[in-house]
Amino acid sequence: MRHDSMRPLCLAYAAGPGDVVRTFAHWQRGEDDPHQLAMTYSGQFFDVCRRLGARGVVLSSCSRADRVRTEQFHVENLPKGPMRRGLGFHLRQIAYVRHVVNRAVIQGADLLVVADATGHFFPLQWFAPRRMGLVPSLHCTLWPKFRPPSRLQTTINRLNGSLFRHRAAAILCLSRNIEKQVRMVSNQDPRPIIPFIPTYRSSVFDHVSKPPAQPPFNLLFAGRLELEKGIFDLLQMAIDLKQAGQTHIHLHLCGDGSRETDLRQAAARAGVESTFHIHGYCYRPQMQAHISRSHALVVPTTSAFGEGFNKVVVEGILAGRPVITSSICPALEVVTDAVVEVAPDDPDGYRRAALRLAADQGLYDAKREACRRLQAQFYDPARSWGSALSQAIERWPDDR
Repeated sequence: MRHDSMRPLCLAYAAGPGDVVRTFAHWQRGEDDPHQLAMTYSGQFFDVCRRLGARGVVLSSCSRADRVRTEQFHVENLPKGPMRRGLGFHLRQIAYVRHVVNRAVIQGADLLVVADATGHFFPLQWFAPRRMGLVPSLHCTLWPKFRPPSRLQTTINRLNGSLFRHRAAAILCLSRNIEKQVRMVSNQDPRPIIPFIPTYRSSVFDHVSKPPAQPPFNLLFAGRLELEKGIFDLLQMAIDLKQAGQTHIHLHLCGDGSRETDLRQAAARAGVESTFHIHGYCYRPQMQAHISRSHALVVPTTSAFGEGFNKVVVEGILAGRPVITSSICPALEVVTDAVVEVAPDDPDGYRRAALRLAADQGLYDAKREACRRLQAQFYDPARSWGSALSQAIERWPDDR
């Protein structure tokens, strides 16, 4: 990387929907954001800027409008506004990307890193000045892995492919599934792809105890309460277990989302509230407590969702808990030995896997031992998003 100007290098990051102002406040105090178990990407961005002595601009679409400025950083929550559908959704995505680029230009950004949750990637090549380096950061697949792209998605892929081939300085990818799609839409000729995985501090799991020795067998779900996350498949699992008299397996759901009320009402109608527990949104200490009480984690994402990695799979491994999931979750590719794999979109497969784990102590112990062997990679800073970003900056061409 070369920077000839007398002014400091200025890096900008469009971080998606997270509350970056709140994260920055914790970072200034030398703390990790307690709302996340993993090290946040915005926190890693602040670290990179500090290491390079660069000015940092961080923008998010968090609905809580807020802003903070220091001598080195400009951090701002820029809400997108109400969700739209159909054509309005795509126009809003494009308009928001333009808004982000304009803010980055005003702040004097030399390089703009854009998380996929910000909006469509392809408008970046329309709105960003040629002098500005662009680094797409992909955390989800471009389209659901097990479904062919729609006609509209095919058009978006073609437009994104042009950015990935010609305009991006580098592309950060969270999984091999994402990388495969990027190469596909780029005619196998994208700009440099730099992989990363979620990164954690070992101290987060220091206080997670061993799984309880006594029944019930607690299965934990953590994530958004949305249809495509498989939450109603879990409800059906609880219903089937009750009908079979297998009440020694309890399901615990931590998270919130647009279907939370529907799920609670459906669970009440089904009469499974004694074994199907919805805990709502949980902060880090609450999540640590729920993990300590669990025996295994379950990630039943459906094929309708473009899953990128799903950090919950990793968090189960780091807590020494086997995970029940399917190949819809790309995280499976790096933690296979600690996972009980279920076929995609097979609700009853999750029930059978839970019964198997609960009944077969040898299998359960083998999966827990595999968890221990696989943990080190997620504590390795060389594989982090911050490291990938640093590599992208170093590769940024001198003739930009």
